[in-house]
Amino acid sequence: VGLQATVPVRLRGSLLNSADPATSLVSAVAVSILLARLLGPDRFGLYALVTTVLTFSLLFARLGVGGTVRRYMAELDGRDQRRLGPTLAGWALQVAIGASFAAAVALALVAGPLSGFFHRQELAGYLLIGAVGLLPAAATSVLRNLQRGLQHWRALLWLNLATSPLWVAACVVALQRGAGITGVLLAGIAIEVICGAVLTVWTKRDLGLPRLRTRLPADLRSRLVRYNLGLALLAVVNVIVWQRSELLFLGRFSGPQQVAFYAVPFGLTERITDLLPGAILGVLLPTLSYAHGAADPARFSEILSDAARYLSMLALPICLFGIPLAGAGIGLLYGPAYTPAIPVLRILLAASVFGVIGQAASVALLGMEAQSWLLKTGLAAVALSLALDLLLIPRWGAVGAAIANGVTQVSWTVAVAAPLWRRVSHAA
Repeated sequence: VGLQATVPVRLRGSLLNSADPATSLVSAVAVSILLARLLGPDRFGLYALVTTVLTFSLLFARLGVGGTVRRYMAELDGRDQRRLGPTLAGWALQVAIGASFAAAVALALVAGPLSGFFHRQELAGYLLIGAVGLLPAAATSVLRNLQRGLQHWRALLWLNLATSPLWVAACVVALQRGAGITGVLLAGIAIEVICGAVLTVWTKRDLGLPRLRTRLPADLRSRLVRYNLGLALLAVVNVIVWQRSELLFLGRFSGPQQVAFYAVPFGLTERITDLLPGAILGVLLPTLSYAHGAADPARFSEILSDAARYLSMLALPICLFGIPLAGAGIGLLYGPAYTPAIPVLRILLAASVFGVIGQAASVALLGMEAQSWLLKTGLAAVALSLALDLLLIPRWGAVGAAIANGVTQVSWTVAVAAPLWRRVSHAA
């Protein structure tokens, strides 16, 4: 396959990949609104705390394997070595299933102590249910990222279009029948199992069944393991810097209501940036990896420059229009009970511009297998994030959490992006 073919693939992939998160956006916002209105700030904050703990548990269940599979499947495809795909899939599934089983056992053991730490005894039961879902979630992540590495965006879109309404409907039924948080968690597990079954069929069709006993070539295996170790550490860094660490501090120091006032705007900001900027980010790593695997640094630089330009054009309007409309949006969707979330949403929207740029820079460095700088700057950002959380959250609650998140995002983005342009220009 010639590199010229990556141009229409990239454009078509971005369009399809924008429809994919758009579907997720609609379903996730619908479920979020239902839960927020029917459960109220206190119970919704508890649900957000549960999903936050499960997100951290999934980090250890996945160990960065999904991202590794996506990156190397794209590279193998670029080098006409797709025959190694089943072996790559077999290695990834073994690692993911083993790690997710260990994470599930660990989560089950600490469920009781965590409920005491956050002063909510009912939390333990929800975490036990979540532990059961770690295994199908980890396996599905591997299979989904195989399809992303092959750039099968259309198939993934159709899967999302089919399963997202099922998830919303299952959550509605659970809430109507009084199953509450338990029912919503069980609905999520059921959808993961369905997705896993479909993705298994597609993997068999595209590559053959995963080969669990076949070893990868020694040089590829060495690169893959080294890359995955770095990616696993980066996953921990990302979840602290870009995502949910503030919710844990809020749960400890401020209570479920402040968790809710942060979780609502955080979820909206995350989904909005996933919708359009995220569409480009989603296809950027496989495309850059394809160019890197084909040893074409000029093409690599061209793809990155185009992506940076488009991301800026998409991220700035989100910030400029979202900030003045934040109050109306929160009031319309979630009601007056969530008025304290309005300033939080405005802060997070302002920081989202830097977040998108930082994520693009991170993806580019990963495509070049230059993850060492990401790790160094990421660890510094983790220290900054934790320090700001401890300093601001006990006094300012959700607003302090938003400020801590925004300052950390801006700082890491500057640190990551500065050397990237020199690397790309030298490569060109």
